[in-house]
Amino acid sequence: MRHYLLTAVLLVGVLTGCVKQGKKPLDAKAQEQQEAILRGATLEGFQMLDMLNEQGLSLLVYNNDSLTTHANRGVQDLLQLLSEQPERLNGAVVADKIIGKAAAAIMATGGVREVHTNIICTPAKQLFEQQGILVFATEEVPMILNRDRSSMCPIDTQIADIESIEECVDILQARLAH
Repeated sequence: MRHYLLTAVLLVGVLTGCVKQGKKPLDAKAQEQQEAILRGATLEGFQMLDMLNEQGLSLLVYNNDSLTTHANRGVQDLLQLLSEQPERLNGAVVADKIIGKAAAAIMATGGVREVHTNIICTPAKQLFEQQGILVFATEEVPMILNRDRSSMCPIDTQIADIESIEECVDILQARLAH
């Protein structure tokens, strides 16, 4: 067991470029990424979040060696993928700028396996954990706020007390169909 763990640590170090003669110790972000990879995260997920932030995108979906990029606000892109191309979400690695419970319910319904985000609310993180989805967030907050930051996101407010992810998605699809 110890041999496999050491091998995994060295492999992650090689993948992240951190195992070289005389190299400085890992910074906090690199160490966090290394620990996440040992827990099953993909290096692509971290690279996708960097790309999302650098290019001002809102959503990246990587599946079957194909990357799709999205720039719309809210959950429109996720709902569209779920209804028109559900295979894109099934087993995908996703990077999303901000994840509330609504986005989490859509991703879980679609079968996403790994999520990377800048900000996640506690209910979304709990939903992912209950569904066995790997989640890596820069910051966790109690709730996602609306655009003027005066109250909770209206979409998340609408599904706050709903336990079933399928029911959450039904409510979201009906709301955005109008």
